[in-house]
Amino acid sequence: MNAALMRQLRSLLARYGHGQVREAISALGEPRSFEIPAAQVAPAHPMKHGAGRTTTRRKSVRELVEAANVDSDIRPVLERIGAAYVAKEILPEFWRVRRFLASEGLDTRKLRSRADALPKVVAVLAEKRRERLETLLNRWRKHAEQGDLAMMAEAILGPGKTVAPTGDR
Repeated sequence: MNAALMRQLRSLLARYGHGQVREAISALGEPRSFEIPAAQVAPAHPMKHGAGRTTTRRKSVRELVEAANVDSDIRPVLERIGAAYVAKEILPEFWRVRRFLASEGLDTRKLRSRADALPKVVAVLAEKRRERLETLLNRWRKHAEQGDLAMMAEAILGPGKTVAPTGDR
């Protein structure tokens, strides 16, 4: 099927509706009984910047999880992680996403954004056990709540320890 023709038909249907388009086609009669002057024919492929490019819709988290074909017990956790990822509640910066994927052995040089990385993140996480996914989700959320400095302090001092005020104020 001709893609340009389909786009034009969709445009006509959206603008005039099925009924009016059918009436106009039937009013034309036999295809050989009419000719369109060359001046009224728009070029099939306008020469514009970016002509020929097709945009593809990115898959949703749910679609990516379905495509990963994971067990039913992993699916809800993976969808929660995906939703938190999209909302930037986990791995909020692109460099963190790249670091995570690199730690899993993936090449991240071709990735250009967090959105580009989402399918890879879901694919990597789909291979993990449910317990590991829940651990990752909790750790990422905790990190998002605490921030970088609190995480470094915990790494240096140990879990649950805090720095005591010096009293110099």
